[in-house]
Amino acid sequence: MNAKMISFEEIERTLESVEQPRDIDRERALGEVQQVILKLRPLDRQIIISYLEGMDAASIADITGLTPANIAMKIHRIKKILAHRIREEQSHA
Repeated sequence: MNAKMISFEEIERTLESVEQPRDIDRERALGEVQQVILKLRPLDRQIIISYLEGMDAASIADITGLTPANIAMKIHRIKKILAHRIREEQSHA
């Protein structure tokens, strides 16, 4: 399976598509994303932080002991989790 990586810019565009009150600036929004990332399970947190630092699936796999295909799947799922949790926090605000 060929792991397709998504750039940080694509993640930012996805996060920007989530409704945010107009008074929230970019720095605050990124801080909220950081807080959500910190609440992830340790392995998921390590994977997404490595991914956001520009590491490819093979490099992350070497660090975690998982396969590159598994890493690609986990990144996809983690991004869904992040988007869901961010929407939840915004709806409660």
